[in-house]
Amino acid sequence: MKTASLALFTSTVLAQTRYGENHVSVNFDSQLVEQKAFPAPNTTLYSPAFKPNATFAPGWSEGTDGATSQEVLDDFISDLATRNPAWMTHNIAEFLSEEGKSIPYVYLSSSGSNASSYGTSVKLKVWIQGSVHGNEPAGDEATLALLGAMDADPEWAAEFLEKMDILVLPRYNPDGNAYFQRTLATNYDPNRDHTKLRRQQTRGIKRLFSAFAPHVAIDQHEYGAATRYAGNFSNAADGMYSAAKNMNIASAIRELSETVFAPSINASLLSKGLRGEEYMTASRTNPPRLEEAGTDAKIGRNAMGLTQCITFLTEARGIGLANQQFKRRTSASFQMILGILNAAKDHADEVYATIEGAIANFVESDEVIVVTDYATYSNRTWTMVDRRTGQVVQLPVEFASTTPATANLTRARPEGYVIPHGWADLAERLRVSGLEVETMEEPFQGEVEAYNITSSSLAKTYYEGEILNTVTTKSWTQEVALPAGSFFVSSAQKNAGLAFVALEPENIDSYVSFGIVPVEVGDIYPVYRKLKD
Repeated sequence: MKTASLALFTSTVLAQTRYGENHVSVNFDSQLVEQKAFPAPNTTLYSPAFKPNATFAPGWSEGTDGATSQEVLDDFISDLATRNPAWMTHNIAEFLSEEGKSIPYVYLSSSGSNASSYGTSVKLKVWIQGSVHGNEPAGDEATLALLGAMDADPEWAAEFLEKMDILVLPRYNPDGNAYFQRTLATNYDPNRDHTKLRRQQTRGIKRLFSAFAPHVAIDQHEYGAATRYAGNFSNAADGMYSAAKNMNIASAIRELSETVFAPSINASLLSKGLRGEEYMTASRTNPPRLEEAGTDAKIGRNAMGLTQCITFLTEARGIGLANQQFKRRTSASFQMILGILNAAKDHADEVYATIEGAIANFVESDEVIVVTDYATYSNRTWTMVDRRTGQVVQLPVEFASTTPATANLTRARPEGYVIPHGWADLAERLRVSGLEVETMEEPFQGEVEAYNITSSSLAKTYYEGEILNTVTTKSWTQEVALPAGSFFVSSAQKNAGLAFVALEPENIDSYVSFGIVPVEVGDIYPVYRKLKD
C-alpha cells in the first residue's frame, strides 16, 4: 500500500509544473510512418545542427534538450557577421532574459548595418523570430539555416536585400530553450503575453519590434505530432501557416496576406515535396472539429498584425518527436520563411505601397472597430496520416474558418481614449505596444462616452496566472473632470488596433478580461471614449 501510494504521489508531482525542465512526453513516429510519410528531404541546410561535425547534448534524443546550444548559436551568427560585415550585423539586445541570458539578433541590410537606419529606410522591413516556445527547435534552426544560406550564396542574399531589410531574432526564449520547455523561466507562455505584457522580457522584445516597425513579420513554431484527430489519424502537414486574422487589421493587408503570401508559402513547401495546410487546432476529435487560427491579440501573430503589417505564424510538425525527423521539420520551417520572403521580394513595390497606403487610410479611417467576432463552420477534408499504415489521406472534417471572421460586436471608432492619471500603468503598457500616448498637461474636462458594467462572469480556473473576467456593458455620455497628468490615446495612429482590443472591455484580450482593470457589476469602467465631433 505504501509503495503504491508513493508511486501515485511521485507521478502526480512529476506531472505538475515546476521551475525549469518542464518537458513534454516523447511520442516517436513508428518506423513505418516515418519512412512512408516523413522521409528525410534531399536538401542542404547551412545551420549548426546539420554541419558534418555537429554534436548534441545527450537529452536531444530524449526530448529534454534542444539541437543547438546558446553558445553555439552565438558563435555561429557572430562568425557569419564577421565574414559579411557589409550587410550582416550581430547585435545584442539591451535587455536580458528572465534568467539573465543575452538575446542576440541579426540585422541584414545592403544599405548599411547601423540600427539607427531603421526609421529612415524606404525598403520593406521584415522581422523573423524563432523559438518563442523553447521546445520548438525547428524555428530557430531554420532562422540559422537562412543566415547560413545567405552566407553561402551572397548573390542570392543580395536579391532579397535589394528589396528589404531584415531583422532576425533567432531565439526569442533562451531560458525556455535551455530547459527545453514551452514557457519562459517563470512558466508564463510568452505567446500569450502580447496584450497584458506581464513579463519584462516580453516588454523588451515588444520595444525592439516597435522600433523596427516591420512591414512583414514571421513567427515560427512547431505543433504536436502525436494528436489523434479521428481514430488512428494524425495531422500530416509538414507545415501549417496562418496570417494575422484580427478584423481591426486593415482589410487590404489581410487580403494581400491571403492572396499573395499564403499561396507562396504553400508553393514553397510543395517545391521540396512537403505538405502544407492552414494552421488549426482541434475543439473536438472523433469526429474532428478543427478551428482555424483565431483573432485574439494576446497571441503574437495578431498582436504583430495589429501594427498594420503582414504577419504569418508558421508551425512545423515536431513537438514530442525529440530529434526525430529534425531535418524535415527544419526544412519545412525554412521553406515557409522562403515562401514569405520570395513573395515580399517578387511583389516588393505592391507590398510596400499596399501596406503604407493601408496605414495612411487606417489612421484617417471612420470605419467601425470590431470588438468580438466568430468563425464560420463548413465541411472539408484535411491532410492526415494513418498511423497504422503510414499512408497520407484526405480525412473529412468540420472546419471553422476565420478567413475572414464575422464581426458580431462593433462600435463607432472614437477620436481616442481618455485614461485617468491614476491608471498610468495602462498608459505604459500601451506605449510598450508602440502606441503614442499623450500626457495631458492641463486638467481634462469634457463630454465622453462611459461604460457601466452590466454583467461579469469570472472563470473558474487560472489562465496564464489570471482569472479571466467576461463582461457586458451599457454606454452613455457624461461630463468628466480628470486631473492634469491624465492620458489621451488617439485612434488616428498606426497601432490604434492594439488600443481597441486592450481598452474595449468586452474584447477577449482586454485589460478588463485579464483583470488588469478589475471591475464588477455596477462599476463605471475607468477608461473613457472621446467621441468624434
